[in-house]
Amino acid sequence: MHRSVFLTLAGWSPLVLLSSKPVADRTLVENLIKRWKANEAYTMAVWNAMPDALLEYAPSEQQYTFAQHFIHIGYSNNMYVGILADVETYPDYETLKEAAFFIPRPDPVDLFQPDFFQQREATIIKSIVTDYLRATFDFVCTNLEKLDDGQLSLGVKKTKPWFLAGHSNLDLVLRGESHTAHHRAQAITYLRMNDIRPPGYSKLNLLEVPAN
Repeated sequence: MHRSVFLTLAGWSPLVLLSSKPVADRTLVENLIKRWKANEAYTMAVWNAMPDALLEYAPSEQQYTFAQHFIHIGYSNNMYVGILADVETYPDYETLKEAAFFIPRPDPVDLFQPDFFQQREATIIKSIVTDYLRATFDFVCTNLEKLDDGQLSLGVKKTKPWFLAGHSNLDLVLRGESHTAHHRAQAITYLRMNDIRPPGYSKLNLLEVPAN
């Protein structure tokens, strides 16, 4: 090596050498975070469109109430991204539901069968579900912030319950968003059944603020 080049390299500080390492790409992660923030905005708008007195409305005894859909959405998003972020593994749902990453639910209402909240004023139900939903969306975005694009392809062979077998980290993130859309759409039909016009979809799903 040429003497002047060697002396130049030798004079670099460790901080300079560290800063010369390639920066991990986060383009896809940043787009996912934008998508989830838009997802939250629209989900909250649909939730807030139902009058408090109708939060436990259900079209039939075989269906979730309006409020149940949103507790289920929050819990499921907490679950999908919790599995991604946790170093622990869960071979089945029985072990998974005891995971430490779960945000405490504000009511023991059933997550998978038609049920009603504990007897309390409708305004209280509105408040506790709103807080829970926001906490679960914050959980998703906070954990996505810790990832880079390369990490999204990992996790395929990580031990999971059977209904998530073969899911990569990216699959878990996308599964959460599609699951939210599934239950939110059902909740929108509940609004229609009560002659309530749902919030507009497009204006609440913008990823960039349009120029004036």
